[in-house]
Amino acid sequence: MLTIYVAEGPDSGKVCEVKEAPILIGRDNPNVPLTDATISRRHAELLRKGNEWLIRDLSSANGTYVNGIKVADFLDLKPGDQIRCGTTVLVFGGARRRGLTGELTGSLRIDERGNLVQSSITATTTFRDDSAISGLENRDAARNLRFLYELSRTIGSIFDRQQLLDQVMDMIFDNFPADRGFILIRDNETNRITPQVIRYRTKDHAGRITVSRTIVDHVISNREGVICSNAMRDPRFAAGRSVHDYRIHSALCVPISVRDRTIGVIYVDTGMANHPYTSEQLQLLAAIGLQTGLALENARLYEVGVKAERLAAAGETVAYLSHGIKNVLQSLRTASDLVEMGLNKGKVDLAKKGWSILQRNLNEIQTLVLDMLAFSKERQPHLVCTQLNDVVAETVGRLSSRAEEKKARLLTELDERLPPISVDPAGIQQVVLNLVLNALEAVDDRGVVTIATDVGEDNDVVIAVKDNGPGLDPERMGDVFRPFHSTKGQGGTGLGLAVVKKIVEEHKGTVDVSSEIGKGTIFRIRIPSKQHSGRREEPCRPG
Repeated sequence: MLTIYVAEGPDSGKVCEVKEAPILIGRDNPNVPLTDATISRRHAELLRKGNEWLIRDLSSANGTYVNGIKVADFLDLKPGDQIRCGTTVLVFGGARRRGLTGELTGSLRIDERGNLVQSSITATTTFRDDSAISGLENRDAARNLRFLYELSRTIGSIFDRQQLLDQVMDMIFDNFPADRGFILIRDNETNRITPQVIRYRTKDHAGRITVSRTIVDHVISNREGVICSNAMRDPRFAAGRSVHDYRIHSALCVPISVRDRTIGVIYVDTGMANHPYTSEQLQLLAAIGLQTGLALENARLYEVGVKAERLAAAGETVAYLSHGIKNVLQSLRTASDLVEMGLNKGKVDLAKKGWSILQRNLNEIQTLVLDMLAFSKERQPHLVCTQLNDVVAETVGRLSSRAEEKKARLLTELDERLPPISVDPAGIQQVVLNLVLNALEAVDDRGVVTIATDVGEDNDVVIAVKDNGPGLDPERMGDVFRPFHSTKGQGGTGLGLAVVKKIVEEHKGTVDVSSEIGKGTIFRIRIPSKQHSGRREEPCRPG
């Protein structure tokens, strides 16, 4: 299916998929709907001639440009061409054919001894800053630059390694005549190279891919990309006694490098015997390999930074909480002394008083430990189909004694229309617990804390915790979710709201706060009704 991607302008990020020609580009039209005021209502038109696409300008006020060239008459289009209309830039995507994903186990066979497949090098290249555009016509060079820019922008913000590599292969299959392809990555501990992505153009191309170990080793050790063919012999690999596999006629293999290290390879092949890969395509794929290496290193450094930040935060937590823990322990000691004294002297009231203090401080220790674990540990929610009204009611019941101590009232306003959704019940219970405890600390003996549920947009579930306390200083509103920031002095740890934010974001939800001095504060949690586990959506079926 043809795609048109809006790269710049008021509608940036929009992707339009169209099936039939002609395609009208302009304001208020159903094919490619744009809102840019600098574009005419009928600005340009895309036409199809056989398998080719053409563009023409429809006497627009500001003109139409393809790769910087003004369209005077009909101009042919190729995938990746940049179309500028007014201040909007469109990328002509051509048909998106990303193919089928192969199984990582059993779909790839590396010929270790050279007895299964003959692969000989016909050309090599090492990447230079301008290698993807040098020697090309302006139009082809602009297209390659645009593709590399889109690749860098797309994968530069992906920090999951598997998702990043999948996206790289998607873009390669969108822009290369590849029938099959794979990405190998070296394992840092075992030093073995293992497949991370395997892709086929169609079912006809599916099956085990056999690749020469000699070729892979050459690419890794020499850090150079190669064009391979099974129709020629290369004296550098004459020692390998192999047979021809005529299903592969041309292949590209390039290194994935970071600084002075090669961490893997990208390999694609095509069965088009009359259309072997060119040196220009090899140079472009080599540039993709370099960009992929940089993005993988960026993702690795991000992960290291996140882990280091969490470890540092955990250490900072100990420093911040040591005084609070000491106070709790002292209270526990006092409470145990009162219980012991009451039992020894037969004074039940004194023992009950000590027991009440003991219970309260044990609850504080439990909350503190749970907050520290939740904040410092990377975790995926254990999704269970849950009715959140039940979670709220149970949590409020647990905190009724705390509210009585504060001489405050706990009220609930639970929407009976609330649908069951897939959440981590323990995590959401901790969220509600922390918010209600925070609200109880903010109110006085005439305080009222209200916990409400509601159905939001797209059937999202909303949980609101409202208090009639003194409110928050507007200048400090931006710090409420910052770890270790507390308005309770020595009575707070500054972790409760940070944990709330972390757990809610793990559920792909949002949390916001509004407050008014003298009137109180409201925290609103919004959780999507549909959660996902990995790549599969988890249906919510109660009971």
